[in-house]
Amino acid sequence: MRLNKKFRIGRYQVSVMAGPVTDVVGINSTLKDGQHIIMWEFDETEELKVMGALWAALCQHGLPDIHIAQSHPGGGFHAYCFSRMSFIESLHIVSGTAWVDPHYITLCAMRQHWTLRITDKGQGQPEHMLTLRGHVEPNCDFMDLAGVVEYRARRKGRND
Repeated sequence: MRLNKKFRIGRYQVSVMAGPVTDVVGINSTLKDGQHIIMWEFDETEELKVMGALWAALCQHGLPDIHIAQSHPGGGFHAYCFSRMSFIESLHIVSGTAWVDPHYITLCAMRQHWTLRITDKGQGQPEHMLTLRGHVEPNCDFMDLAGVVEYRARRKGRND
């Protein structure tokens, strides 16, 4: 069961949300030198639309390989690209990519980093599907990432 309630107190709007959550582990886009890699999240989107949007981003921005994982059955996808840049540059690329989850963009813009879940939250953990090959070499790798993060996510499962 979920509860979403909004009410106003004077000039302020207060929002209360309650529902089942689960502890998960994710990876942030932050590199050890403070720069970032690019991370995308797509929800309820057809696979071909995701592939087309990512291919367009790869070509338009001259990116290295983009790695794509299915995050949950039925249209959930994660993608990442080892291209070192500022968060603002990555925000420009991700927000300009069709079909990206707008809630993901908003939340990550407020936090000033991208996060992708790597553990299960009720429908299995993300699984690598394919890699779109870029025409340039990556300028960083997995070992350059600052580390993993633990957080709570809204549980997704068969009965949710």
